[in-house]
Amino acid sequence: MSELPVLLSDLRLLRQIIESSTVGTVVTDALQDDQPIVFVNPAFERLSGYSAAELLGRNCRLLQGHDHDQAGVGELRQAIGQQQSVTVTLRNYRRDGTLFYNELTLSPVRDPAGTVTHFVGFQNDVTAREEARLHEAQLLLQLTSTLGRMTDGFVSLDRNLNLIYLNAAAASISGKRPEDLTGHDLLTTFPELADTDVFRAITRAAKTGAVQNAVSHMEPYGTIDVTVYPAEDGIAVFTRNVTQQHQLQKELRVSEERFSKVFQASPMPIVITHWSDQRLIDVNEAFLLQVGCQREEIVGRTFRESGIWDDNPDHDRLSSALHEVDSVRSLEVHLRTRSGKALHLVISMVRVELDGGTCVVSLARDVTLERAAQRVLVESEQRYRRIAAQLQRTLDLSLDMITSFDAEGRFVTVSAACQQILGYTPEELLGRPYLDFVHPDDRSMAAREDASITAGTATLAFQNRYLHRSGAVVWIEWVAVVLPGDPVMYCVARDITARRAAEEDQAYLAAIVQASQDAILGVSLDGTIRSWNAGAEQLYGYPMAEAVGQPVTLIVPPERRGEEVEMLRRAGRGESPGPFEAVRVAKDGRQIPVFVTVSPIRDAVGEVIGVSKIAQDITERHMARAEIQRLNEYLQQQLRHVTGLREIDQAIASTQELSVTLGMILDNIAQELGVDAVTLLLLDPYTLNLEYASTRGFTTPLQGSTVRVGTGLAGEVALSRKALSVPDLQTAPISPAWRGVLLREQLMNYYGAPLLAKGKVLGVMEVLHRQPFEPSASWLATFEMLTAQAAIAVDNDRLFTELDRKNLELRLAYDETIEGWARALDLRDKETEGHSRRVTEMTVELCRQLGLSSDQLVDVRRGALLHDIGKMAIPDAILLKPGKLTDEEWVEMKKHPGYAVELLSPIKFLRPVLDIPQYHHEKWDGSGYPFGLRGEAIPLTARAFAAVDVYDALTSDRPYRAAWTRERALAHIQSGSGTHFDPRIVQDFFELLAVESRS
Repeated sequence: MSELPVLLSDLRLLRQIIESSTVGTVVTDALQDDQPIVFVNPAFERLSGYSAAELLGRNCRLLQGHDHDQAGVGELRQAIGQQQSVTVTLRNYRRDGTLFYNELTLSPVRDPAGTVTHFVGFQNDVTAREEARLHEAQLLLQLTSTLGRMTDGFVSLDRNLNLIYLNAAAASISGKRPEDLTGHDLLTTFPELADTDVFRAITRAAKTGAVQNAVSHMEPYGTIDVTVYPAEDGIAVFTRNVTQQHQLQKELRVSEERFSKVFQASPMPIVITHWSDQRLIDVNEAFLLQVGCQREEIVGRTFRESGIWDDNPDHDRLSSALHEVDSVRSLEVHLRTRSGKALHLVISMVRVELDGGTCVVSLARDVTLERAAQRVLVESEQRYRRIAAQLQRTLDLSLDMITSFDAEGRFVTVSAACQQILGYTPEELLGRPYLDFVHPDDRSMAAREDASITAGTATLAFQNRYLHRSGAVVWIEWVAVVLPGDPVMYCVARDITARRAAEEDQAYLAAIVQASQDAILGVSLDGTIRSWNAGAEQLYGYPMAEAVGQPVTLIVPPERRGEEVEMLRRAGRGESPGPFEAVRVAKDGRQIPVFVTVSPIRDAVGEVIGVSKIAQDITERHMARAEIQRLNEYLQQQLRHVTGLREIDQAIASTQELSVTLGMILDNIAQELGVDAVTLLLLDPYTLNLEYASTRGFTTPLQGSTVRVGTGLAGEVALSRKALSVPDLQTAPISPAWRGVLLREQLMNYYGAPLLAKGKVLGVMEVLHRQPFEPSASWLATFEMLTAQAAIAVDNDRLFTELDRKNLELRLAYDETIEGWARALDLRDKETEGHSRRVTEMTVELCRQLGLSSDQLVDVRRGALLHDIGKMAIPDAILLKPGKLTDEEWVEMKKHPGYAVELLSPIKFLRPVLDIPQYHHEKWDGSGYPFGLRGEAIPLTARAFAAVDVYDALTSDRPYRAAWTRERALAHIQSGSGTHFDPRIVQDFFELLAVESRS
């Protein structure tokens, strides 16, 4: 709120500007019957002579005195009744009774609903202007009076030949009064003129713009002489009854004398000049006073020759106007006299005929003061508007809402901040009661505060809730003032919603801090304790009154005070030390382990002014940590135990070497059970000897040594099938050799257990200690579990060994059966005897070179042996036919791959070997049988066998031909590469044969 005095000062400045304005300002209350005055500024006080106190509450009729019948008063009442703006000039009277003319501009002020609540009047003293206008009117009246007394008739017509003015002499022609004829058409009034020279002269002057003269005899008027003068806006006609010319001349001289008297006596400067050469014929006294010259200095000369206005820029324009004037014309000029006086004149000029010559009569009205007053008024109003606009722009830049309320609590002004604070634009708030926007629960309080401030009670600030356009609640802090004599309340409103929330957060935080069981204290940078909560009292034993103001070293052990100073120094640099454990001293001297969290405390500008320290008693935490550490060690031990068992299980399941598995078991026993030595002996069921299979912890190797069942400690365990515990080996009956080993190894305690599986003894597990040892229940359970694992491993190994032997025997039986089928086929077809064996061996070697695995080579061997097994279904007449087969026989022969599938596929273990029997007659180019497969769609093993099969057939003797040479057979195969054979297979096959030939 530091900027509030400045804003109020600006508001006072605005009021001072209004009050220092030279334009009188008055405000009336339109809602009251008599519309009393509610505000006047000092300019109005000076204008009227009344003080504000004398004017407030009274009607403006006070200034009119008894002069209530003015024309302007009626216009004013009508405008007020119609609630419209109006500008009138009134005769007003000051407090001392002096008259002044007041130009009043009255405007209604409406609220947003359109209701007129006030009228604002701006008062200007136009006494000088009105007196000048009155003088001009008097002069015109004198001129009209002169014209009215002229014996010659004078008629002024507009462009439509309607009578604008006619003097009595002109009206007397028709026998009527001038006022009875004014406004009527010329021919309607004087129909006798229709076919006369007079009327023709009038119309000719209107058309040509030239002066016309005509004489006509008109009954019953006599002979009339007229001179017609055209003008821009009409025609002037001088009439003369020539019949009475002498009488008229006499009357004219009288009239001229009278005019001369009026001319000289007129307060308005008048100049008569020759139209042709612009020389001055005559001037009146008022003109001489205006220019500061003597009559003889200017009469008979032009303006330039006389030296008046010689250096003024409007002189040429005035001279041109004098020469060009052909009707009544007004010209506003700025002139400067010979003496240097600046004049602002309105010159009205008319061309007339005097003494038979054309002259120009000019009336010069000095409006210098009037225009100066108008300029001052305009400049004052513009300056006021600029200041008001600048002030409003300045107010709109404020983040606070600056506003004012009238006596009914309606918004009169409001700055742009209202849109940010309340969500409404200034236009939406103006004229509306502020209570419409106050939270319903705060309206009565706001109304009471309003009444209190209006009554003059000093109020620093008050807070209440408003409703945002969105429905949200906004907390606002107000500062308001009512100036003496001013019904408007001026206010500054600030949105404190965030501040209220922060204060509430601080209150919550303070409550949390106070209720916390942790010790929370605030320490200044010099180490002084500034705050101390209940948790600190409970932890350290010092009441807050004893701790606050003391150095923080009150609770810090002497050996740690240097650390405390360093921590405060780092905090002063803005660093935030991480949480740490420390020791603090209680009032009773106890040292308390605590966990401390330190945070810097910053002021409003971000400077570090201290630290907050939260200390938590971690005595129980330390105890729990020790217990957790103990439990963790136990769990680690259990984890190692479980992990060891799992590794053993995996080793057993993976069928690793038995020695590896047993070594893992012995390692686990040594590690988990904490023994000094461990042995494992396996029983040979044929010799009944226990042989040392693995040991740990012995410097003397025992592998290869044996113990007879029934002798020694291990033999006794195997024979009894029960565990044996010997606390002291020195007293046990053991062999000298075994005792010597025990003495060398310094072993004194023994425990052994049998390895049992499916009721059979498989061996013995022994553990030994160098110190006295009494096994616990958990130790025994673990040992029994590991011993059982060892028994399972030994039993599984023996089962797998037996299974492998059985599988090998079975595979040998299978292969012997297949070879028997192949020999039987060879015996049936004498031409191919030995063929199956040869192609089988060569195909296996070729497929090995192609990269097939050992398991795949087993299937290759079996497939090659059985490649022609389908021929078993071919009749002997076809299979053994010595001559060429017929087409039908070839069709039957080509079925043997299908017969092979039908024969072998029911045998499950022979299904993987079907590729060679089924596809070995397919060709690379797709011309083979039985399916016409092409390229790599033919299985690799079948493609390899096809090359070997053809090669063996060509290099073997047949009854119908001798065997081909190796070279001829290879050339044949090479020629079939890419058609019959796979080119890659051919290349690998040739390489294989080359290697064999070299070997």
